[in-house]
Order: sequence, then C-alpha cells, then structure tokens
Amino acid sequence: MKRFRYHALSARSAGECENAPRAIVVFEDRCAGFGFRWLRSGFRHCFCLLRRPVGWIVCDPVKSRTRLEVVAPYDERTLLSHYRERDMVALAGTCLDVRPGWLAFRPLTCVEVVKRVIGLHAPLVWTPHQLYRALRRAGFEGAPPE
Repeated sequence: MKRFRYHALSARSAGECENAPRAIVVFEDRCAGFGFRWLRSGFRHCFCLLRRPVGWIVCDPVKSRTRLEVVAPYDERTLLSHYRERDMVALAGTCLDVRPGWLAFRPLTCVEVVKRVIGLHAPLVWTPHQLYRALRRAGFEGAPPE
C-alpha cells in the first residue's frame, strides 16, 4: 500500500503554490434554521472539494460535525457541471500558499473551515458571499482552465 505524505505548502510567495492541489468551493442555499435567513440567497452554506491522487476529498462542515468523504477521481468539469445542475454555485482554483503567522480565533463556521482548507488568508471574510467574492479576486473561476 502506497503511503501519501502531506507536506505543508511553502510560504515563498503570496500567490499560488506550484504543486498545490486543485480545489472546488461550492455555495448553496442549505438553510438549517431561521438564523441563516439574513444571508444572501444561494450563499447560505459552503463546502469544498480538494483534489488528491486517490480522488476528491469532500469537506462539508455542517452544524454539528464536519463530514469528510473521498469521491472518485472525476474530471473537474464534470463536478462543476454536477453542482451547477443542482442550482449551486461552484468555483474551481488552485489552493493558495499557507502564510506563517498568528492565527486569529474566529468562530468555526463553514466559511472559516473552507478558508483554512484552501489556504485563503482573509480575516474580514465572514459570510459565504464574501468568501465567493474573495475567491474570485484570488483567481478562482467558474470553469477550469483548458
């Protein structure tokens, strides 16, 4: 059995890491309760998929737990169209460099978990729609590059 070694991404640049895995961030209108009604429609929950050699790792932080699953190694375009067909917004991009430094204490929300998984340092991003806009600025797109 082959062992995979996970190395921390280097912090040599402020952008993408050359060997960083691809990620898909999905935004949906899943609403667990009345308290989430103030969030923008279509952006009330988010989760991410991380490309690894064995397939895609789905990280879905829900209210009471974080669901982790391994999905078959589908093509990135196939996954993006799968989520779009279900009226979800999906962005694909390359995970960002992890910057060393002090880690602020913030509530453990779906947005915070996704930011940490993909390496996005955005301390003022709190809602899924703010995360969507930050990812677009960071180079995540709705369709993967050819």
